[in-house]
Amino acid sequence: MKVLMIDNYDSFVNNLVDYIRQEGADVHVVTNDRLSDIDPEKYQAVVISPGPGNPLNPCDRGEIMEFFPLLKGKKVLGICFGHQILAMMLGSKIKISQKIYHGEVDRISNDGYGVFRNLPGQINVARYHSLVVEPSENIIVDAVSESDGNVMAFHSASGNITGLQFHPESYYSEFGHEILRNFLEM
Repeated sequence: MKVLMIDNYDSFVNNLVDYIRQEGADVHVVTNDRLSDIDPEKYQAVVISPGPGNPLNPCDRGEIMEFFPLLKGKKVLGICFGHQILAMMLGSKIKISQKIYHGEVDRISNDGYGVFRNLPGQINVARYHSLVVEPSENIIVDAVSESDGNVMAFHSASGNITGLQFHPESYYSEFGHEILRNFLEM
């Protein structure tokens, strides 16, 4: 499977690429400001990486908003910053979190859907963010934090778009490989 990794200039991208390659995928990395030359038809899946900044800021999100309509029907996974961008494009609001998370382990409850298939209903994950998603009717919440109730994962009604607020590639997240494998197998 060919996967396009959209790099939002984040240090976690190399870890994500390594995890996805370990699952047997061929990964091509391109930064978010170089998407105009990319043919999305060459890829079966797209991952929008974590990154610094705010998805409301056009400079931080690069060309993702213009590129997104070309991904119609493709499997898309957004992680952290990518999660927020996808939620925003699906009509959700982005707001400042009550607490800033930087490498903190938190327990989440999940519904066993999609990327959580065959996983326990509660798992520990690593959080690195200061913004959170306020869900709209266009997203279906799959996981929430047990500590603050914030959305930790969602999917679109069509099922092809998934967002993860936490970092599955972090050493401190449980079942990171399984979550990414489930995404690739969806």
